[in-house]
Parts: sequence; C-alpha cells; structure tokens
Amino acid sequence: MKKWIIAGLALALIIGVAIGLYMYNKPLESMSGQEAEVTISAADLFQAFDTDEQKANTTFLGKVIEVSGTIESISTGDDTSTNILLNAGDVMGGVICRMDLSSKDVFQEGQQIALRGECTGKLLDVELARCVLAE
Repeated sequence: MKKWIIAGLALALIIGVAIGLYMYNKPLESMSGQEAEVTISAADLFQAFDTDEQKANTTFLGKVIEVSGTIESISTGDDTSTNILLNAGDVMGGVICRMDLSSKDVFQEGQQIALRGECTGKLLDVELARCVLAE
C-alpha cells in the first residue's frame, strides 16, 4: 500500500513538472492575427500616461493597441529585436515599440507608421511589446 502511495506521488510530480515546462516554453501568440482593442496616436497615448498614469494603466495595460506616429529612432535590443521609438511630441519621452522577433521589415527614421502590440506600461517611455505592422 505504501509503495502505491509513493508511486502515485512520484507520477503526480512528474506530470506537474512536465506541464510546468510546457507552459514555460510555450511560444507567445503572434500579434499578426490579433485585433486591436484601441487605436490611438503615439502623442495621445504618451499624453494619457503622462497626465494620469493610474487611469492609463487601467485603460491600456495588457491590451492590444494599434499606435500610429512618426519614427524618431530605430535601435537593436539585447535579443537582436528591432526597437522603434515613435515621436510623441514631448522631449521627455515617446512610445517604444519592441518588434516581434520574426519581423524583418525595413524602417526609416521620419517614416509615418502604424504598429500593433501589447501595452506593457510606462517607464520613461510608453512601451509596447511584440509589435507588428498594423494591417
């Protein structure tokens, strides 16, 4: 009887670890097929966070947002992804769009663009993760 209990607990532990590893390594769904919950300009998005960050977090945080604006600068992130800073009309910050790793699009500073991504909040800039070109 004691052997059956130990065997059952060991099996439950193995199944739990397997499920945990699967969930941890599960790839994120691409933004390409996602519908934007909010469409807004980079200047309006930055202004919303700058004016009332608590309210903006409630409105935008964790949601798929389509943001449009002019590319101020382009850089490469630590993981070789492309980071695009959209001009928000404020010298203190803008909207950073961290492009999806699968994105191989060519961008230029000064270009008008619309991107879709998940809002992760504001540090110095408002940040959107896993961005793709809006269709």
